[in-house]
Amino acid sequence: MNRRTRNILIILGWLLLGSYLVYSLLFTAERAKKVLCRGIRVEVVDSAQYQFVKPGTIRKMILSSTISPIGKPLNSINTHMLEKNISELVAVRDVQVYKSMDGILRITVKQRRPIVRIFNARNQSYYIDDEGLVMPVSSSYAAYVLIASGNIYEPFRVKPNIDITRWNDSLTNGSKPLVCQIFDFARYINHDAFWRAQINQIYVINARNVELIPVVGPHVIAMGSLEGYDRKLKKLKLFYENALPTEGWNKYSRINLMYSNQIVCTKR
Repeated sequence: MNRRTRNILIILGWLLLGSYLVYSLLFTAERAKKVLCRGIRVEVVDSAQYQFVKPGTIRKMILSSTISPIGKPLNSINTHMLEKNISELVAVRDVQVYKSMDGILRITVKQRRPIVRIFNARNQSYYIDDEGLVMPVSSSYAAYVLIASGNIYEPFRVKPNIDITRWNDSLTNGSKPLVCQIFDFARYINHDAFWRAQINQIYVINARNVELIPVVGPHVIAMGSLEGYDRKLKKLKLFYENALPTEGWNKYSRINLMYSNQIVCTKR
């Protein structure tokens, strides 16, 4: 077979493939006009981790709205509009809506991931997610995350979806706002398996006097300020690994990390 014949066959092959694809698309589009939506299937892919969003809630929201797709031809359903409506739920991080030719509208949802719950000085409570956005608490579900409480005052009005990182450069006495420091600290803890299992709560007396409540041991950890928290925690981890196994976890009531070159412990 010479080159010219081979090129002609290749071109014919591509033309046939293109024709088949066009025909398939037209056939599918024509079939979609006849297939009616007969049901909705919602999957919350991270439901084992969080339960802020429940499939039944989303299904009920869609079916009770004026844009309910049930009984409508698949090709008339505006999936982008459905995605927009579902994404307005404050606990939804991402949503994908797509149609299947069996008449089922499939919805896949990912939830937002809180990393710290704040109980501030104004008796308000809310989460901050891993992107730094304020997330309201749920009346039916509480996430197991780091808790920060005490004299916490925000430089903003607390409301859903406020991005607290916008205040990172808003310095007071040379430091970023305390709530921003808490977010940075919580993100550090959340990314470290050891500290995620060990640190349970942050208690704020003031910006220069912060205490940590651990899961294991009856002691309180005095941090001073949260500045240089990574250095302080590295020092504490060495103390945990080298001193407490021989001295015992119940020996101290307070472990003070405020001093740069030493750890000061108070016996029980």
